Amino acid sequence: MDLHSLMAAIDRSQAMIEFDLEGNILRANTNFLDCVGYRLDEVQGRHHRMFCTPEHASSVEYATFWEKLGKGAFDEGQYKRLGKNGREIWLQATYNPVFDEQGNPFKVVKFATDVTQQRKTNAEYEGKVAAIDRSFAEHHRVRPERPRAQRQRKLPQGAGLSSG
Repeated sequence: MDLHSLMAAIDRSQAMIEFDLEGNILRANTNFLDCVGYRLDEVQGRHHRMFCTPEHASSVEYATFWEKLGKGAFDEGQYKRLGKNGREIWLQATYNPVFDEQGNPFKVVKFATDVTQQRKTNAEYEGKVAAIDRSFAEHHRVRPERPRAQRQRKLPQGAGLSSG
């Protein structure tokens, strides 16, 4: 398989975006743009932080993330990102440094799959399980108690007791 065919296959099935080592967007494919709701001219040349919450974009973790990529280490996982108009998106993705002929990283390619709906479904399921657990615990904690007189028989004073 030639490189062009391989890239075409990936481009058809994956959301893909390319960055320089500082995180500036070089290009993005249609799958990625559809996922985030932007056109290429709205993202090209802008920084990756446009897809992050301001808190995350200003964090030490985020700076370390780009530092690591710049040194040639890849990163993978599920990432919370923001689409157009602040819409929350979850991506299962890999950030892959691309190396030149001398072995130096010169850009980063991200391959991603939108897992937003799966996360929502899982959260709904987990919410239902938690509600059942709470209901079960409450049911067994607050059982109606029988009146004390029914639980304990009153014995006449001294009945059944021996002194010797």
